Amino acid sequence: MYARLLCLSLLRAAMAVICVVALCGTASPAWAQQQGFQLNRYEPTAAGEWSFAVDHPWYSSVRYFAAGLTLNYAHNPLIVRAQTANGGEQQTVSIIEHQLLTHVDLAGSFLDRVLITASLPVIWLERGTPAGGVTPQDGVAVGDPRFGLMVRLFGQPYRGPVSLSLGASLWVPLRLLTDSLPAQSGDRGVRVFPKLVLSGLARHLLWSVTAGFYYRPEALLGNASFGEDGRRMGSELQLGAALAYADWDRRFAIGPEALLSTVVLGGKPFGADYTSLELLLGGHYNIQNQVQLGLAAGTGILREPGTPDVRLLFRLAYAPIAKAVSDRDRDGVPDERDHCPDVPQGPEPDPQRPGCPLSDRDRDGVMDREDLCPDVHKGPTPDPARRGCPLQDRDGDAVLDRDDFCPDVHKGPTPDPARLGCPLLDRDSDGVADAEDLCPDVHQGPSPDPARKGCPASDRDGDGVFDHIDQCPDLHKGPKPDPDKLGCPLPDRDRDTVVDPEDACPDKPGAPHPDPKKNGCPGLVIVQDGKLQILMPVFFATNKDVILKNSFPVLQAVGDALKAQRVIRRIRIEGHTDDRGKREYNIELSDRRAKSVMRFLTDYGVEASRMEAQGFGPLRPVASNATVKGRADNRRVEFVITDPTELAAKAEKAEVKAPQSDDQSDRSGAKKPKPR
Repeated sequence: MYARLLCLSLLRAAMAVICVVALCGTASPAWAQQQGFQLNRYEPTAAGEWSFAVDHPWYSSVRYFAAGLTLNYAHNPLIVRAQTANGGEQQTVSIIEHQLLTHVDLAGSFLDRVLITASLPVIWLERGTPAGGVTPQDGVAVGDPRFGLMVRLFGQPYRGPVSLSLGASLWVPLRLLTDSLPAQSGDRGVRVFPKLVLSGLARHLLWSVTAGFYYRPEALLGNASFGEDGRRMGSELQLGAALAYADWDRRFAIGPEALLSTVVLGGKPFGADYTSLELLLGGHYNIQNQVQLGLAAGTGILREPGTPDVRLLFRLAYAPIAKAVSDRDRDGVPDERDHCPDVPQGPEPDPQRPGCPLSDRDRDGVMDREDLCPDVHKGPTPDPARRGCPLQDRDGDAVLDRDDFCPDVHKGPTPDPARLGCPLLDRDSDGVADAEDLCPDVHQGPSPDPARKGCPASDRDGDGVFDHIDQCPDLHKGPKPDPDKLGCPLPDRDRDTVVDPEDACPDKPGAPHPDPKKNGCPGLVIVQDGKLQILMPVFFATNKDVILKNSFPVLQAVGDALKAQRVIRRIRIEGHTDDRGKREYNIELSDRRAKSVMRFLTDYGVEASRMEAQGFGPLRPVASNATVKGRADNRRVEFVITDPTELAAKAEKAEVKAPQSDDQSDRSGAKKPKPR
């Protein structure tokens, strides 16, 4: 608590100093638009971080101190576009084509909550084409030193999945103190950059998101020969994001970073020459928990002054990693000395085993070293003579053995009042004392008779349902009992052994020729008079050999009968018509229809060798063609058994009428043929 208050006090004081310095640095109106500003846009993160440009701060639980160097090369950080002298097409001038800097970085943390940083840029080399009043520097120059403060509000960036830190950076303007430095080496006013950092490490995912407002005085670089766009700078909004694969045990991380900034004061927000988007891909490795190396390469997607088209970074730092003290059970004993690292030692630690509690296997409050019954709870009535042991009750009837007249027999639900701990006599052991048992020598069983105490219930019909609950006590419930009438069978009105709920034809017995697809219904095919008699006609499209869908069931029934009755070796499929129309046409049509039926049965799985098809047209009428009904009877398909002949001779002689139809068209809506 005190540490957090101290951190907040330090943060308030630092922010106050930053604001005062910023106000003092910008108090003069003459600085409203200054000449020159720091061209280099790369600001290294704290030495030892596993990032280059997007902050992922560390605190003293990770390390206390880090110091290092960052080598920063930028290609074309300052280019301008200008027209030729005769006003022709624009040409690009690389005023600074090559720039090489070194950043000296220092960082330290205390209280596992505060991080203080410092960075000093040193410009070693600039090469390019002087233009517009800007000349690449010749020699070594020092940039503006930067000081930073970061405070952890919650979480640990390198120890947990989510953390939040608040910080700020302050640049000291050296060009305000001397005019000997190049115009592009630093600003002439104080710069302040407060920011929020949201970061964490979840398994192997190292991530960070930053947002801040970068206050810097408005300034121009060079003269007006190239215009102001491309050489103006002002206060910026800056957003950053980084994502990396990190392995803390192997001490390395690799991943991309992105930094977006745009001038919001003194420029055109998100406009060309006022917005920068720089991408980096880098990796870090810590050698022996002491020395950290980093290498990155990147490019500028959106560019403003200072954003290069190519950037290369190399970091070397002394950044020792603090050894984490592991205490998984959080009992104050480090795991390396804890004999029970996953069990807290509790209020009574075991002096023989550091980090372990005294053992109490039966959890009765008496430690095992004193417990005479370490695996048996002492219970509500402990034995005063044996510490940690219960008083004995061998039969478990809650009457202690010392008081029990029957210590090995449970007193039962009806104890004997005259003998403590003993049950009343029960010769048949059915739980009913003999004094109340009407059948004292017969066990009442699992279903006692409610009218006769101690006696089993009766079951006259022997169906397992006792008479007192059986709604049909003299009728066996059978293999399919009625769920609504206990002890009764399901009804079977047509007495064909198929109960009504399962019978598709409950009032028509299916025997002796049941339909295999409609339980309890008579079939569509029977063997009779040397034929497979169908009880439903075959329908065709008018004047065609196309079988209509409503005839598929009866043909499938014929196919099922042929598959089941292998004794029928061959049949003849006959097609017949009435005498309307030309005789030759009718014979040809009936022949096509017979062959269409044969194809259907072949596709259904009946061997073609067992069938033949022939059309007879009007040659074999079964009724007079003078009436509508007679003509309907004559339009038919028949299945005549040809092999074996004795099967036809022995077929049943029951009278079965030929199936009839008013015509052989689709009765679902097709028009009937007009009479000829």
